[in-house]
Amino acid sequence: AAQAGLRAEAAALAQRLGELSRRHEKTCEEVFRVQRQALFMKSERQAAEERLAAAQKQLAEAQEEARRLRELHGHAEDSARLVRDRDRKITELSKEVFRLKEALNALPESREPPQPPPDTAALQARIRALEEKLAETETRHSKVVTLYRSHLLYAVQ
Repeated sequence: AAQAGLRAEAAALAQRLGELSRRHEKTCEEVFRVQRQALFMKSERQAAEERLAAAQKQLAEAQEEARRLRELHGHAEDSARLVRDRDRKITELSKEVFRLKEALNALPESREPPQPPPDTAALQARIRALEEKLAETETRHSKVVTLYRSHLLYAVQ
């Protein structure tokens, strides 16, 4: 009876050992699957971090390019304002030169040897000075226009 009891207990223990072995095997398989999944997730996370870093770099480059374009746009606007100012000055000077030439032409001419009155000499000197200033302003204007065009071309590119 004791032997039969021990055999029954040994059989129960053997059955329990078999069940524990199966559970251990399943647990090992589950651990292996989880480890494989964790490794896959780690590689996915690294790939996502690399994509994020690349996207952040592109964003920084795009922001820098946008800042540079805003700066160029500001320069272009400044140049356009300078061009408008120069055009206005040139127009004013041209009108004044024309008005002075008209005034000079309106002066009565005498048959005596030409002795320009002091007013005429001053007006002629003023006309020459204004014509020189006009030429200088036109030169500066053309330089500003050239600069403005190059800024616009650069901004468009």
